[in-house]
Amino acid sequence: MIAGVISLVMGVLLLFPKEVLRGLLGWLEKPVLMVDELVNSVRIPVGIVLVIIGGWVISVAFNYPELWYLHVIGVVVVFFGLLNLFLPQWVGIFSKVADRLVFSTDEMVLGLNRTAGIILVICGLYILLITSIFGKIKGGENNEKRFYIDRVSDGDRY
Repeated sequence: MIAGVISLVMGVLLLFPKEVLRGLLGWLEKPVLMVDELVNSVRIPVGIVLVIIGGWVISVAFNYPELWYLHVIGVVVVFFGLLNLFLPQWVGIFSKVADRLVFSTDEMVLGLNRTAGIILVICGLYILLITSIFGKIKGGENNEKRFYIDRVSDGDRY
């Protein structure tokens, strides 16, 4: 139900003109916390944890060859763990390069704001409708007891 409300609110916001959205985005993009300073104070434990998790993911990947992508994920996690441990300034460099190379989601959303807004409003209404319908069907003390009794009697048959 919460997802439906959030979807509705965001969909209605996206239906506003682009100038209003740009003003709202400018106001929302103010930094609340400088993550770099926080991460630099705990970079060694973070690096150690990343290396351990990456190693564990790689070991799991060897046991399940059908999950080939776990090798890639594990190597990336170990790589960033080692960067945090030995070359922390490179993490900042990667962050700046990614900011320039990866497309701006703000511009993409602003380009399709009406379409995205309509889709989110429809999804929000659908979620609210489904949760209200299933809330009425499944709700109530008698329905829950009957469901439990049916499940127990089904289990006794086998």
